[in-house]
Amino acid sequence: MASLASRTVALLAGFLGCSFTCHPGLLHADQDALIKNFIHQGGYTLAPQGHMAMTANSDIPFVPASTMKILTSLAALKILGPDHRFVTRLTIDQHNNLYIQGGGDPFLLTENVITIVQRLQKAGLRQINNLIMDESIYQLDAPADGSDNTTNPYDARNSGLAVNFNTIALRIGADRTIGADDPKVPLLPIMQVIGATLPVGHHRVNVNAFKQTGQLSNTLRYSGELFMSLLRQQQIEVQGVIKAGTTPPAAPPILTYRSQKSVREMIRQCLKYSNNFVANQLFLACGMAHFGGPATWDKARNALQLYIRENLGLADDELRMVEGSGLSRKNQITPKAMITILHKFAPYKELLPVKKGIPLKSGTLAGVYCYAGYIPQQQDAPFVIFLNQVQNNRDEILQLLTATKEAMPVMNAEH
Repeated sequence: MASLASRTVALLAGFLGCSFTCHPGLLHADQDALIKNFIHQGGYTLAPQGHMAMTANSDIPFVPASTMKILTSLAALKILGPDHRFVTRLTIDQHNNLYIQGGGDPFLLTENVITIVQRLQKAGLRQINNLIMDESIYQLDAPADGSDNTTNPYDARNSGLAVNFNTIALRIGADRTIGADDPKVPLLPIMQVIGATLPVGHHRVNVNAFKQTGQLSNTLRYSGELFMSLLRQQQIEVQGVIKAGTTPPAAPPILTYRSQKSVREMIRQCLKYSNNFVANQLFLACGMAHFGGPATWDKARNALQLYIRENLGLADDELRMVEGSGLSRKNQITPKAMITILHKFAPYKELLPVKKGIPLKSGTLAGVYCYAGYIPQQQDAPFVIFLNQVQNNRDEILQLLTATKEAMPVMNAEH
C-alpha cells in the first residue's frame, strides 16, 4: 500500500492539475505532465522546521490578494512599533475657528469622535466659528491602485482625516425613510443625499463612490458633519460652516487625541476583517515614518522596499508591492518569498484570524484564491497557497496539507 506521503502527493497533484508517478520510497515526475496547464496559474509551499517539504512553482510570482496584508502588518510592527498610536490634534485660531488636524488614524470611529467632543466640552469650549478639516498630512494623487471606486466598502479612499473607515452604514425603509444603521451615529445631511440613491435595505457604502456636491470632498464633508453634529449634542455652538484648510503652524493644540487602539490592536482587526482602508493607512504611515510627511504612495512603496531588502533579503523579482492591502493586481510575490515573510511574522501569528483551527490570512479577487498561515498539525509550519486561476480549490489543498502526518519528500515542481 502506498504511504500516506505518496497518497497525499498524488491527491495534491490532482487538485493542482498536475500528475505524479509514485514509487515506493521514491517520487518521479515528468515536468510537462506535472505542470499540465497549471504553470503560472498557481503555486504552494509547506515549510516545516525551516525547510520546504512540499512545493510547486515556488519561484514564480503570483497575485497574492489580501495575503499581502501580512507583509504590511509585519512592516508596520517594525517601522511604527506595536504600541504606536495615531494622533489627531484640535486647534483654535484667533478667529475662534476649530481645526481638526488628522493624523491618518485608521480607527477614528464615531465613539472616538464622541470622546473628543466630550473632552472639548469639559475643557470649557462652548462656541466656535467655522469647523476646518485638515487632511494635509496626506498628499495622495490617486486612490489605491486596484480600487475601482465602487460603492463597496473595500474601495474606500484613504485620507489623513477620515471617520468610520470612510464608509457610511445606512438603512433605507420600504417607505424610503433614510436612517443611520448605527445607533451611535446621528443622521447627517450627506446620508440623506447618498441614501436617496440606494434601494431598500441595509447598506454600508464607500462615501466617495457618490457624486460630490459643493467644494468639500465627500470624505471631509462626512467627517465634518459628524464632528459638527456631535459638537452640537455637547452644547457646543457652531456658528459658521465646514471648510477644508490647514492648521496654523504657530497655534498650539487645545486637545491632542491619541488613538484608542495601538498598531498591534489595529492589525488584529485589519487581518480579521481584511480591511483595505486600514491596511493602506498603515502602509502610508510607514512611508511617512521613514521619509517624513506628508504621506504619499511613493514614500510608502519606498519605505516598504527598504524594509523588504534590509529585513527580509528578498529581491525585486521575488516581490513587488504597489499598495498595502492586496487590492492591486500589480502586487506580485512568489510562494517562497511569502514563506520568508511568514517566518518573520511567526512571533505575531496570534494576530491572524483562525479558520477551522488554522491561523491564516485569505486573499480573494476574481480569479485569485490564496491562503497563507501556519498549520498547527505540522508544528506551526508556515504554508502558502497562491491560485491565480478560475478554479478555487484552496480549501481542498489546505485540507491535504493539514492531513499530512509524516515527513514529506520534497516535491519540487519548479519550471
